[in-house]
Amino acid sequence: MKPHRAAPFVAAPHRLWLRHRLALFGGILALCFSIGTAGTLMNLTYFAHASDALATGIFFTGSALACALFGIAQSLVLHGYPKWVWLQAGVFMVYFLAVIPTALYSPDRTLFTLALLSPLIGMLCLNSKRQREMRRTMVDMRQLRTNQTRTPHARHP
Repeated sequence: MKPHRAAPFVAAPHRLWLRHRLALFGGILALCFSIGTAGTLMNLTYFAHASDALATGIFFTGSALACALFGIAQSLVLHGYPKWVWLQAGVFMVYFLAVIPTALYSPDRTLFTLALLSPLIGMLCLNSKRQREMRRTMVDMRQLRTNQTRTPHARHP
């Protein structure tokens, strides 16, 4: 008789993926729009007289840093550590607070509105009912995984 092996997954990942895909990708899409709109707005206002190399360097450095922080926080949230959502909210707040002073330069109203709304929509996605449900599910799955690894499996002869 073969020894019984535990299932490799605590829950079916396909079902979780289907249920929580909008919660996952809503924040990521809002981050992409925040980076694009805020970067364009800051390029037209703060860096209007700067060289193209400087403006491009700052844009790509800021974008890479925001994506890295957001990605690390997202992966830790998906591993069952819900407190890391505050880092995601912090990234959105930085973009929101960076856009507000551009109003002094009288930017294009549409671009300014989109640059203000993108981080706010991202924070709304982070605070949505489905996102909170996903974080609770991930915490439960982490607890099940740690309990599974702590209990030794009995070997059958």
